[in-house]
Amino acid sequence: MVRNKFKTVGFVVIAMALVLAACAPAATTKDSVRLGMNQELEFLNVMYTQGGNSLEASKTAQRGLLFSDLPGAWVGELALEVPSVENGLVAADGSSVTYNLREGVTFHDGSDVTSADVKATWEAIMNPDNTPITRTGYDKIGSIDTPDDYTVVLNFDEPFPAFKILFDFIFPSEVIEANSPGLDESEAMRMPIGFGPYKIVKWQTGEYIEYEAFEDYWQGAPKIKRFFIEIYPSTEALLAALETGETDIAWGLRSANIPKLVELGETVGVKLVQTQPAGGERYVMNADASQAPIFDDINVRKALQHAVNQDEIINDLLGGWAAMNPGTEWFGTPWAADLEPYAYDPDKSKELLEASGWSDSDGDGYMDKDGQILEFKHTTTAGVLQREQVQLLVQQMFKDVGVKMNIENGRSAELFGTYDMNGTWSHGTYEMAGWSHGLRAPDPEISNRFLCSEVAGPDNTAGAQWNRYCNPAVDELLLAAGTEFDEDKKTELLHKAQELMHEDAYRIFLFASGRNYGVAKNLENFELGAWYKWYGGIHKWYWSE
Repeated sequence: MVRNKFKTVGFVVIAMALVLAACAPAATTKDSVRLGMNQELEFLNVMYTQGGNSLEASKTAQRGLLFSDLPGAWVGELALEVPSVENGLVAADGSSVTYNLREGVTFHDGSDVTSADVKATWEAIMNPDNTPITRTGYDKIGSIDTPDDYTVVLNFDEPFPAFKILFDFIFPSEVIEANSPGLDESEAMRMPIGFGPYKIVKWQTGEYIEYEAFEDYWQGAPKIKRFFIEIYPSTEALLAALETGETDIAWGLRSANIPKLVELGETVGVKLVQTQPAGGERYVMNADASQAPIFDDINVRKALQHAVNQDEIINDLLGGWAAMNPGTEWFGTPWAADLEPYAYDPDKSKELLEASGWSDSDGDGYMDKDGQILEFKHTTTAGVLQREQVQLLVQQMFKDVGVKMNIENGRSAELFGTYDMNGTWSHGTYEMAGWSHGLRAPDPEISNRFLCSEVAGPDNTAGAQWNRYCNPAVDELLLAAGTEFDEDKKTELLHKAQELMHEDAYRIFLFASGRNYGVAKNLENFELGAWYKWYGGIHKWYWSE
């Protein structure tokens, strides 16, 4: 049984302030905050990324029609209110959605944000010359009407109940026009103009991003004038910088780092701020048989599932600071199916391999067949201590059942890049891969991670699916859920899809953990929203004496 220190899983955000009597970290200027990350950014624009750290860095500057509040409910950002059938802004049949825009919102270049910018953003996303990370949902829109500067009407060819997830970034129409064609390659897309609380001043790739407070931010000028995201080569280097005061916030650390953060609370007054477990760390077996033919055999996939001891990972390696995810991307949300996890059973694992003709014919400890050892390459982000520790432990678990896992890790910017950037995940040039994922908005629509049509390729560079997975039955369920306005029916469809994906066994869920932030003693109002993480309230941060 897993000793789960998180007794409940949901949208509640835990903030543990371990501020104990201690000397303060090295002095920092009162007009700036430095946030350290141990993963490089692959892009700084919501249009081109779904990597967690890149999205967070992008959303510091970019905002959209809607946002979510601290507990996790939708609220208006550029929009005055959240459209619904009840307030008359959503047609009963889902054919149209109307947004009334907030007047007086300006982009970082001083221009007003209007309905023309929303329409131009949609046109940029749908333009075949451009390569957004996804067109899901946007491709359901047939046209956009802009009857005046502050009214936008989305006319859907097909109902899209998850319309709230769309337009979480908006570009100035003049910028789009001035940089097209060639929008993807423009400096305007590398360092986009938004209307969020901070504007991007400089991006030194692989080193740091410098932001400046946007004095005309519609919710009020940020209290901190300058903000930096600094990239550290490893978790250890980031923790050392937090201890000496060289950085003020250590970004999204893992469960294995909690003891060190607790220690820093006792020695230098660092605050530990956490979220509840959700989503989950997983190992994905590439479903493209041309890249990883051994995973085309379901017996091999299920054998690897049964070879992994989640209890040992969570309890012995992570000190119980994680939860068992039975096998779903929706873990920790109201849409998660009640799945039966693959039990740790090495004997069953060996039986499944033997049933597919694998045996240790030469006594070297590894299964073989037709002169070939059962082996594959495993890739995850280099420099993330917990991932590397888990990787070594799982490597031994696989070895115990006769499977050889060869480790070959890479830089996060290379792994998480878009198809046009030759990203490893986007191109599917891996055999088994490790990353974490979860929902990033209070809506269950993440079908673009699994649909056959979302597998990226030369003729589909905007595809957002990294798994290379294709199951028409799952497609049917996810597409049906995507057009269902009844929440109970939608959830039922999603549960069935999760059950089929779980049976296909391409993803080994290792655990689910919250994100852990080490925060400097005197930095106030640092809060983690249920969906938006740290950047939602960044304009409220300030230094106390």
